[in-house]
Amino acid sequence: MERESWLRTAWAIIIEIAEFIVKLAQAGLKILGAEQVEFNPAYGSLMLLVFTVMLGSGCWAASIALSRRHSGWLHFLLGFFLPVLYPVVILFAMNLKGESKRRKHLAAKNRQKEEQEIERQKMFELQGIGPAEPEQAEVEEKVWNQRYFERLAITDTGTPAGPWNVVVAGHAFVVLQILEAQESVVLVETGGREGGTQKLRIPYSKIESWQDG
Repeated sequence: MERESWLRTAWAIIIEIAEFIVKLAQAGLKILGAEQVEFNPAYGSLMLLVFTVMLGSGCWAASIALSRRHSGWLHFLLGFFLPVLYPVVILFAMNLKGESKRRKHLAAKNRQKEEQEIERQKMFELQGIGPAEPEQAEVEEKVWNQRYFERLAITDTGTPAGPWNVVVAGHAFVVLQILEAQESVVLVETGGREGGTQKLRIPYSKIESWQDG
């Protein structure tokens, strides 16, 4: 809102200056006509161009200053009387108003936090308390493959292992013994009808659960 108000005021002033220049030019032309003095259009155009550049430079400088929370009028005048040069300088050199103070405040706050952390570590050292180490849950992910079942099939004493409660493709049953682990399937022995046993090939990709029975 402040910037828009300033621009409206500046535009009104520019219009007044333009009207004044027109009136001055008309009066000058009348005097020149009365005295029969020839008017140099090139010189007049040059003066108009110089004034336009000065005015545009002032507006540019004021726009830069306002965008960085500085006074618009002061920098308008400086840009007007130092055309082009002054706006270019402040474009790269002018900081956001209050930014330096904010950075100093943040730096001081960070230093304070660091000092507090150092003091806290010193207190822990004096009390003999070491830094807490994060607990790492060691979760062994089971991968159903040939190597896994080759190890599982035999106990540490060299005897066949088993039994296991198994879920394959949604069906639960008991595996009595692992007969052979192949590349993509495991050959097992399960309980059959009437107290007998039967052999079954189980694809590794179908196994959902394999737990000790």
